[in-house]
Amino acid sequence: MGIPRKMIPIVLKQTTPTELTPARLRQQLHNIGLTCEHTDEQRLRKYIDEVRKEIPKGRTETFAILKPLEDRQPAWSDTSLDDWELSSLGNWEPDGPGMGYGPDLHYLIFKQHFDWLRDNRPSFPGAEEANAYKKRYDSVDAIKEAFKELATTASAALVKGLNKDSIESIFSNAIAPLNDKNARDYDKKNSRVVFLVENYDPASREAEGIGALAVEWHLMIKDYKEKKKLSHDTELKIEARSILYGDLAAMKADLLAAKAHFKGRAFAGRGAGLMGIPAKDTAIEIYEKRPPANETTFLKSLPLDSDSEKARVMVMFTPDLQNIGSIDNSGSKATATYAKSVTTGFTFSSTQQFSIKSEFEAGIVLAKGSLEIGFTLSFTEQSSKSTTETINFSVPPGEIAFTYQGDVRCQILEYDPVTDKYQYRASSRFLSPVIASTKEPIIPGTQARIRAMKSG
Repeated sequence: MGIPRKMIPIVLKQTTPTELTPARLRQQLHNIGLTCEHTDEQRLRKYIDEVRKEIPKGRTETFAILKPLEDRQPAWSDTSLDDWELSSLGNWEPDGPGMGYGPDLHYLIFKQHFDWLRDNRPSFPGAEEANAYKKRYDSVDAIKEAFKELATTASAALVKGLNKDSIESIFSNAIAPLNDKNARDYDKKNSRVVFLVENYDPASREAEGIGALAVEWHLMIKDYKEKKKLSHDTELKIEARSILYGDLAAMKADLLAAKAHFKGRAFAGRGAGLMGIPAKDTAIEIYEKRPPANETTFLKSLPLDSDSEKARVMVMFTPDLQNIGSIDNSGSKATATYAKSVTTGFTFSSTQQFSIKSEFEAGIVLAKGSLEIGFTLSFTEQSSKSTTETINFSVPPGEIAFTYQGDVRCQILEYDPVTDKYQYRASSRFLSPVIASTKEPIIPGTQARIRAMKSG
């Protein structure tokens, strides 16, 4: 008996994909000022039939086809589903309010996030396809050729290809009007975000896979309304990328890894704050005690590189001040100096390896006894290795000095998509470069307390 395949719960209702009709195409051509004899219905029907013959047959279906809102152009900077609207109908649509998995799929398919996942997550199921050409056509032929290239490039970004009717729907309104109706050249960027479904069973309300497809294109036709010219310089650039998941836990692992990495810098710094973290923020949280192993802790912690499907972060907690030396110069009339070797960085064993692929920071105000000190810690790729350097201290005549180094306990928190659980792993300490001196010693056993979070 074989192992049963994991299925993804999703509630959809069947729809008829939007068709590219001669009337719909003629309206698009008229909207950009093309009203010549090439736009009569019989000729356009012939063009559409020729395009349909070129559209490849595929198996992956669609449950939402979105285009950017008119006032959100150009499309590649759009940050949330609020910046998109329904463009046309696919094979299915959500049976109820909202987009279900849509927001998560949109986060993963956004180019900045997609590129990072492709480069840093070995198990990431992303695929890409691109095409570009420069040729000469008459204006209507140029648009017909653009339809064909968009269709084949989009389908090629999926292993099983894209459903033919869905492809036609996606590009049924691809020729967008120009903002400047007097422009000599047709020069327009546009895009679509498409949510995908594989082998959806309406009886069980389950699918074998869900995903997303993003297609971005830039079409330029030189002097496109000039009727005296038989052909026009035409340039088309297309980029398509796709993701497809057969396991929600695998999708969750990629989503957690990306959100922990980008935090408030999501959507190129233009996105909404993540769980209260403001945009462009690279801050991680230092907790007073070890927090629970859950999603909230994961997203607010220091992201680590991973060479498997698992996602990992470093959780920082229980900051403290440790005495690293003292000097009694109370009986001397001269300044006393001494040198101390101080180690900074993480103190994992040599068998525990990890790396930090970006820069993050943490800040707190720590109080212990009569000493109150501000921690501002920066974490970079170099932080994953401990270093030792010599620091020189001086104590004035008649004084006593007690020197303390800030440190923070830390532990790796791992999300495993196989078990869909968070679990703490190897623990260590982070020895900070924060050094402070006091005239009075801190009483042993005094509890350190976080007085405030420190920013900037």
